[in-house]
Amino acid sequence: MNLRQKPKKFTTILVAGEGESSYKVYHQHKAFLKIDGKSIITYVVETLQQVESIKDIYIVGLKEKLQQTLKEANINLQYPKPIYFVEQKSNLYENIWSSFLKTLPNEGNIPDLENSIYKDTPVLIVPCDAPLITPEEVEYFVKNCDLESYDYTLGLVSEKKLEYFYPRENHSGVKMAYLHIKEGSYRINNLHLVKPLRILNRQYIKDMYQYRYQRDIKNIILFGLKLFGKDRLEKFKYYFGLEACLLFSSLGKESMVNFFRNWTQKKEIEQCISRIMKTRFMGLEVPFPGAALDIDNNQDYETIKSRFREWREHLSHRPYPLRSESAV
Repeated sequence: MNLRQKPKKFTTILVAGEGESSYKVYHQHKAFLKIDGKSIITYVVETLQQVESIKDIYIVGLKEKLQQTLKEANINLQYPKPIYFVEQKSNLYENIWSSFLKTLPNEGNIPDLENSIYKDTPVLIVPCDAPLITPEEVEYFVKNCDLESYDYTLGLVSEKKLEYFYPRENHSGVKMAYLHIKEGSYRINNLHLVKPLRILNRQYIKDMYQYRYQRDIKNIILFGLKLFGKDRLEKFKYYFGLEACLLFSSLGKESMVNFFRNWTQKKEIEQCISRIMKTRFMGLEVPFPGAALDIDNNQDYETIKSRFREWREHLSHRPYPLRSESAV
């Protein structure tokens, strides 16, 4: 018996679609913004090409524009990872789903696909707007995901890991919104390792994408009711607690944040999401902050552009553990 198993390698879906709901910066899609003369998506592709656990890369978006951008950047589309392009659909969910089908034989046109041998096939989903993402970060995330116990793992970064990038005297910086829970404050780092066919309520992903930047209190409540139903008050409590923390944090009311964060414990949230999505969900804390430093607006872009070399140097020299210390 050979005890040394060959390391598992994953297909990656790099999301670079330009749908109606996608946020633009300076009226441009974020993937094609330039930093030090290179497009943001070029930095992300170069990073993914260095990750040992990635076997191939599917990029979904405006196919011709993406091909031209990477051609101009002299990206090799065959080595060290083969790169494929998928024409975008109308929203994030459809982009991911159509790309996943492309990774399957006969583009997923398989009888009884939901119960086929591909039902446990995982894909790594990565955003196009995180130019500071590092190979070590992606490798750490993938190697610490427990695919035997979970079907959907989402990466999280603690607030402490992101404090270095805050605005300081005489220096610009970024300070983003967090999920405030009983155990601490965390930023979603935009890395997902997912078995799409094991998520039975996939339609909720489309709904959550539509409402992800919602600030109208009426729509926030309506969305919660749509997800949980009027008879699911316990689940609605978690949702309302997270939203209340976001609100009071933006107002600088830390005492109120600390009050409402006690409504939401990590295991309870994971179990709640698992029941809603009809899957096995977990949040994995990652000690690398690069992927969480995404670009949401003009100010973020200008800040990251001005501090890019310094921050990249900082991230490349930080010592990090090889294995996960905790899961959120």
